[in-house]
Amino acid sequence: MIITIDTESSLVHVTGAAGAQEYPLFSPDAFEILSRQWMVLGWNLGHWSTFSWKGRQLLQFPDDVLRLGEALWRLRPDVIVETGVYDGGSTLFFAGWCRHVIPIERQFRPGVREAIFQGADILVTPIEADSSAPETASLAESLIRPGSRVCVFLDSDHSARHVRAELENLSPLVSPGCYVIVADSNLPELANAPKGERAWRSDHPGRAVDEFLAGHPEFLRERPTPLFSTEFDFTGLSYFPMTWLKRRER
Repeated sequence: MIITIDTESSLVHVTGAAGAQEYPLFSPDAFEILSRQWMVLGWNLGHWSTFSWKGRQLLQFPDDVLRLGEALWRLRPDVIVETGVYDGGSTLFFAGWCRHVIPIERQFRPGVREAIFQGADILVTPIEADSSAPETASLAESLIRPGSRVCVFLDSDHSARHVRAELENLSPLVSPGCYVIVADSNLPELANAPKGERAWRSDHPGRAVDEFLAGHPEFLRERPTPLFSTEFDFTGLSYFPMTWLKRRER
């Protein structure tokens, strides 16, 4: 695909498999085309790795962080179960939206647990284990008080096999009306980037989500609607725009 931005004529020219097309520069179509390319470029340059929360690296796209905050403010969960901790920034972020965070990591990096305990103002119960294992889900469940509102955020190993196992084992913890959110389902878009991997074209979290939903009618794909919006839907500006899974109300 060839994209040409003509600032003099305020036009965007796109040539691809569908032929040549032209869009006004300040149009929703142009924004969609250019922002998708900007996100791939930004990912490859590491834009997402430059953000932190309470001094700990966050490793999230900033729009996703704000959208998560909006959703959690409305959901008011008691507990958030998180897989994939890395430096602890996301754990500290989630600690601002609930009463108890259960971060799951196969092996915590040195100093991360201590930093989380120091930075969090609520109960944090780390689990060092394989997040896709049934016994890990059982341990997490044992730490949750009956009647708690629970959300789950999956950001560990992004292979379809691992994510599918996480979904099968951890989704039962999600309360009706709450979400299991699967991060980085945009991997197919990044597969052709210099730092991407060709395997991502077919092996990615989105595939696991599709397979999971086919056998779990109690969940539906539904991204929360922003409290403030315009005629154009900006929620697609995300690393996981289509992998918010809501548990249906009973």
